[in-house]
Amino acid sequence: MINNEKNLHSLYHSKLMNPDDAIRKFASDLKFVTFGCYAATPVALSLAYANAAKAGLFKHPVDTYLFRSSPQVVAGFNDPEVLKSIHLILPFIGGEIGTLLQTARENLGVVQYPEYVSGHFSHMESGFLTQYGPPDLHMLQVSAMDKHGYFSFGLDGSFSIPAAREAKHILVEVNKNIPRTFGDGIIHLRDVDAVVEHDSDLLLISSKPAMKENNKIASYILDFISDGACIQLGIGGVPDAVGKYLEHKNDLGIHTELLCSSQIDLINNGNITNKHKNIHRYHTVFNVAMLPSQKYYDLMDNNPSMLCYPASYVNDPNVIRQIDNMISINSFIEIDLFGQVASESIHWKQLTGTGGQVDFVRGASAAKGGKSFLAAASTAKAGKISKIVPRLDNIVTTARTDVHYVVTEYGCVNLAGMSNSNRAKSLISLSHPDFREGLTASAKKMGLIH
Repeated sequence: MINNEKNLHSLYHSKLMNPDDAIRKFASDLKFVTFGCYAATPVALSLAYANAAKAGLFKHPVDTYLFRSSPQVVAGFNDPEVLKSIHLILPFIGGEIGTLLQTARENLGVVQYPEYVSGHFSHMESGFLTQYGPPDLHMLQVSAMDKHGYFSFGLDGSFSIPAAREAKHILVEVNKNIPRTFGDGIIHLRDVDAVVEHDSDLLLISSKPAMKENNKIASYILDFISDGACIQLGIGGVPDAVGKYLEHKNDLGIHTELLCSSQIDLINNGNITNKHKNIHRYHTVFNVAMLPSQKYYDLMDNNPSMLCYPASYVNDPNVIRQIDNMISINSFIEIDLFGQVASESIHWKQLTGTGGQVDFVRGASAAKGGKSFLAAASTAKAGKISKIVPRLDNIVTTARTDVHYVVTEYGCVNLAGMSNSNRAKSLISLSHPDFREGLTASAKKMGLIH
């Protein structure tokens, strides 16, 4: 054992280098490069990569996969001289990423314009590997190496795990702030090409104060969540509100794309035991963690119940449907009277990403005792705009044939199996009273109500 530890120590230091040298070692042969997502995007390596692009070290523009990352990382890429040498591929538009698009628009004809790629989160791995092949280089933040020579992916398994398994070369950035988690997200020292040490603050995502409408919506959904249910919470005020109200439930489970602060609170409060899950019993399963403080990340550290898996597994509807009493809660931007849902755009303008909404809608709806909820306040812009519209003038995220429960502050309806006419009437009942007369007139004009 002592000799093995000495060998690992020696191998570790033989692969240890500064980030600029690590990038230069592979710069001449790069065609497709990928990074860990969210809090797992390596800060020092990302900035070194951007500097290499700016210095003209790449032979040709490199296809570069970048998901939502810290402001520091995005700022490093937000330079026309950098964007000349890389071709950004973005599965998420929004937040700081939007500044990259603005810079590209201001330098059209000079830079490689970033491109958005849509797709269900469960298909992200197969989509990218089909279109681009194995990455030439994959870079990610990891936890410190353990005595057996393993690093933990920690906070991101989504695309990072499959990218690392397929990549020709792997660079890891060891950050003491990354918690050690378990599941499929481990990689051995012998399988990485270079090690960079850099401690940086992790990406923090703060919860917004709950609006009164969100609390009302949460109250409707809570009536459907029994003790022992397994939950998935998406991004948005309604899922946050539901999470906070679940402190009165017992023996809940978690199988989720996004692990958020309200879920960690439920674990610490003893509401989450995972004891009734059909698969991964006694374990919390996730593929991305985004939390509001380092304190929350520390609570995950070295906790054997925390299992990190890729999105191709966590978000697979055929996996989700195996979990009895699976409850999926996600938000929407607009829904029309046919039941078509837009959750990522406004008037054809991409705002976020497709994400895993459809994966969990389909999986939870098909589970024994399972239910999927799409929820939002009935209006936007201080009540001036209805989120329930006659017909979408927008990108469809979730098809009408997949929609299960829809919730606003005015109630909750199950659209599954409803006729078109009853769907329209039910959705109008969920709208703000100020818009019901106009929606009814539109429904009659469209032949939905006779």
